[in-house]
Amino acid sequence: MTNRQAAQETRNVTVCAFLVVPANAAIFTANVAFSTIATKMQADGDAAVVAGNNAAADNTGYSLDKVIAKEAASEMAAQLCASSKVKLDMLGNNSISKSLNGTVTYYFAAKVAICGNRLMNVYNIMNTNLTLITPDYLIAAQLTAFLAKINTYTTTKGSSSLINNNSPVLTKTYSTAMKLTSSDVVTIKELAKFYKKTQPVFYAGIMKACKMPAVTVRHTPVIITITDAHTTGVLAGVDGTLTKSKELPISNVAGVMTYATVSAGNATATFAKAGYITGIKAVDILRGKTNTYSIALVPGVMTAEQEEEVASRVAQAVADENALIAAKKKAKRDAAEARVAAKQKVVVEPIVEGVAAAAEPAAETSDAAATK
Repeated sequence: MTNRQAAQETRNVTVCAFLVVPANAAIFTANVAFSTIATKMQADGDAAVVAGNNAAADNTGYSLDKVIAKEAASEMAAQLCASSKVKLDMLGNNSISKSLNGTVTYYFAAKVAICGNRLMNVYNIMNTNLTLITPDYLIAAQLTAFLAKINTYTTTKGSSSLINNNSPVLTKTYSTAMKLTSSDVVTIKELAKFYKKTQPVFYAGIMKACKMPAVTVRHTPVIITITDAHTTGVLAGVDGTLTKSKELPISNVAGVMTYATVSAGNATATFAKAGYITGIKAVDILRGKTNTYSIALVPGVMTAEQEEEVASRVAQAVADENALIAAKKKAKRDAAEARVAAKQKVVVEPIVEGVAAAAEPAAETSDAAATK
């Protein structure tokens, strides 16, 4: 269900509730046309609810929480495996090193069950060979945190399959049903004009009920995993800012920072923690997807110059985003004004007479005139 469809359902419920009120129904009962559309609206509204329930039932099991947990476990798996592979290669244990995979998509792109198996497989390998890899490249505490992420992912209910991916037929049926209700509302508003003067209270009530609620902006989640650049371990307590969001999240014990209400487009993120150089990252947020990023913070103490540079870069990013928004708005205004001007412009073509003018006689020469 899209945000617009959710708003339409709210509108439908309000209209149907208004029409069945006895005092309101008594006003239009004798009006055959209005009574017919009122009955149709009730039937179409009920059909839309059924269609929506069917589409939702087909996608039972989808869980954004599971997607987030999958991403967190996949990110940590890739980080720990990459670090462990370095140590194993140094020791010449190539066979063990090759059994690990330091690519996030190797885990995250896999189906639910396969991802879980891959995560547990590399966990067992690293845990079995911990004495070889530790201490600078992998420690027991990191494996404990990794296992916790795996358990969180595997025990979270739902699947990471795409919404409405299994049955586009049900989704289309629901969309068609919602379009019917919208058509009914248009007809109701037209027929309600009959009562504008005779029943002003009823007219005002039905017009208010038919008004579409505000459609909220569709947002996209952004998940960022933060680690220590030297130890590769996850960092908790990192403060985050994002130029497209008012949220001020703090990374959790798993080093994961989540933004839930970010609109699509380019944005600039900052990551600050005492004892680390503040990190800045430009991100491109795609609508309708779970956007995942990672950043490694370098240990150190921020200087005044560095603080000023961070503030300057963020301010410039905000200015650039505002300029882009203003440019888009101006382009829309210009296009609208151009359309209005085109409609108002009247082209008048000259009228050409259908009868050709008679040819004028040729001028006489001076010699001919003298002869006469």
